[in-house]
Amino acid sequence: MASPDSVLEVGQAPSQAAADAAAQAASRAATFRERLAALVAIDSGADAPRGRDQVARILAGWAAAFGCETEIVTRPGGGHLICRLAGSGSGRIVLLGHHDTVFPKGTAKARPMTVSGDVAYGPGVADMKGGLLVALTAMEALAHGPRPFASVELHSVPNEEVRVVPFSTLDRVAGASVVLVLECGRDSGDFVSDRKTGAWLRLAVEGSPAHAGTEPGRGRSAVIGLCREVLRLSALDGARPGLTVIAGTIAGGTIANVVPQHAETIIDVRATTRADLDWALREISRAGDYDGLTVSVENQGTWPGIEPTPAGELLLATAVRLAHEQGLDLRGQTSGGMSDGCWTAAAGVPTLDGLGPVGGHDHSPAEYILLDSVPSRCGIIAGLSTAVGNGLLGDARPRNAV
Repeated sequence: MASPDSVLEVGQAPSQAAADAAAQAASRAATFRERLAALVAIDSGADAPRGRDQVARILAGWAAAFGCETEIVTRPGGGHLICRLAGSGSGRIVLLGHHDTVFPKGTAKARPMTVSGDVAYGPGVADMKGGLLVALTAMEALAHGPRPFASVELHSVPNEEVRVVPFSTLDRVAGASVVLVLECGRDSGDFVSDRKTGAWLRLAVEGSPAHAGTEPGRGRSAVIGLCREVLRLSALDGARPGLTVIAGTIAGGTIANVVPQHAETIIDVRATTRADLDWALREISRAGDYDGLTVSVENQGTWPGIEPTPAGELLLATAVRLAHEQGLDLRGQTSGGMSDGCWTAAAGVPTLDGLGPVGGHDHSPAEYILLDSVPSRCGIIAGLSTAVGNGLLGDARPRNAV
């Protein structure tokens, strides 16, 4: 794990860019708060396609005002926002986020953003409307500087919360030097340097129905078979470091007086490495042999992780150093949650996550961000962008990147 004592020197230009961006963000705190409240006031969940597109248009307008080229790419899942700040150097930095939330229509009106002290609460403040605003604020600061990069680009997708496949504009990230993901920082302020890989499986059991009162012996209970399978799978939980195997839902049977013919569970499997995930999937597929029952396993989607790479370690080390220069003692953490940064990392692009504002309790009424974390996060993004433009990664970047 990187520490301030072991990381490379990032040089004066990234440090200055970070300090300048942090100072500008601090001076525009009221604007940040007003804009965040405006975004939170718009429902942008899966059932609000117009709201999602409205958020994208608003963000595009704010980006255009300080010189970005903006584009909204129409795809089946909604409009994908791309805002590009051109530079005069080399290195293409993608700031990746999403403008959808998990909350249904009506939530924005029922729970508008509130501020208590330095804490902002509201649907999507952390996941991730606050992160998108941090990106724009950092880009606006960079717009007033020397811009030693080829471009810094904000890419915001409309459907991160509901997919188990790559975002449909992943091809537009092709050729990027790095991806910085705007999911919120951990409650300690730490970055997300690694993410688990995961899969969702449907395990179904088929039996034979019979009258539960008069002829129960003629039936074969799918529910009993499923219970045995769930217990078998639960024994895999923790079998390897970081491996989790959770039966998230269970359903079975029809009415109480019928021996159940069908039962099923959806299993959430997450692992720190793809090798451990593959091992778990093989073990899950080895269903037990039960008289009169048939067990089937279907993979409903696999999400890659973010695993350590030399380029990723350089990004983390630089972020840690930039934070240290602002008086913050931060590190990298492994997260069990997924983000679209997993797809960019899997495509070979060096990816660092958790660069949004410090916050948490995503997807709940208690979702929050710390407003006083915004300036430092803007500074770190600006500093990283400048460092990459100045050749930070050198030969560390994989050659098979998209």
